[in-house]
Order: sequence, then structure tokens, then C-alpha cells
Amino acid sequence: MSVTADVAGRLAGLATLTVLTVLVLANGLALPSGVILNFLHLIDLVFHEAGHIIFGFFGRFIAVLGGSLNQVLIPVVCTAVFAWRQQFGSAAVTLFWTGQSISDVAVYVADGRALALPLLAEGLIHDWNFILGTLGLLNAAELFGRLTFALGALTMLAALALLAWDAWTHMLSSETRNRA
Repeated sequence: MSVTADVAGRLAGLATLTVLTVLVLANGLALPSGVILNFLHLIDLVFHEAGHIIFGFFGRFIAVLGGSLNQVLIPVVCTAVFAWRQQFGSAAVTLFWTGQSISDVAVYVADGRALALPLLAEGLIHDWNFILGTLGLLNAAELFGRLTFALGALTMLAALALLAWDAWTHMLSSETRNRA
């Protein structure tokens, strides 16, 4: 079997996403550590903060929830667009981003009761303390954080599977073209 440039690119992407997945999973429910995880967190943070503004028109509860919602919704929409266009390699990358972003939210959810994470500025409310407190679920913050992290982990693993499948199908199609 020969490896074409598009297959090689997918395999390189798979290796990269695998390393990133291991980094996210190893970090667990702690603040992002290291240059790479901090960089990904800062990207997520931009969409998170924008979500508070975008969803702010729907009342306080939705405005607060909108940060985490938008942080995850943006990569989900990107994934859906790429999947609809049958660009599965790109869909796998944005699906990984979705899982990483969910894992990033999980850290915030798990901290809902402890309030140990630093906020962007003094005087801001802790989103998940407010959300879970409003719903009467504050005592389950760590459980919800762990469940959210598990969902993020499964999403990242699905992204790896999708990219591996995409590389495999491209390898098979290039083999078929070479025989013809």
C-alpha cells in the first residue's frame, strides 16, 4: 500500500490529535497546564466570553449558561458543516476541538461549589456556581464535572476514530486508483 500526500496528512493529523488527546486527558479536571493546553484554553475562552454577550438577550440564566454553551456550540457547528460537506478529516479536527472544549468546560463545572478557579476579573460571578445553585444542584458540581469530562473524552476519542477511518478510506481509494 502506498501512502499518498492526503493520507500522510491525515496520519500526521491523527498523531497530533492523539498527543493532544493524551495531554487533555492527563490534565484531568485541573486548570490547563503547559503552553499547548493554555493556548487551547485561551481559544475556548474567547468563544466562552462571546457567548455571554450573544445569549445575554435571553435573560440572566441563559446569559450565564451561554458562555459554556457557545464555547461548545461553535466547534459543534463547524463539525456539522464539515460532515455535511463530507470533509471528514476536517470534521475530525473540529470534533476533537468539541471534545477538548467540553473537557475545558468540565473543569469549570467541577469547580462550581469549591470556587477555587481564578476568574477573569474581580467581582464576576462563577458561572457554574450560579447555574448549579439556581438549579439546586450545587452539591453535585464535582459529579457533573466528571460526567462532563467523560463526555469530552469520549468526543475526542470519537474524533480520533473518525480521522483514522478517513485516512483508511483514502488509503483504500488511492490503492484502487493505482490498480486501475
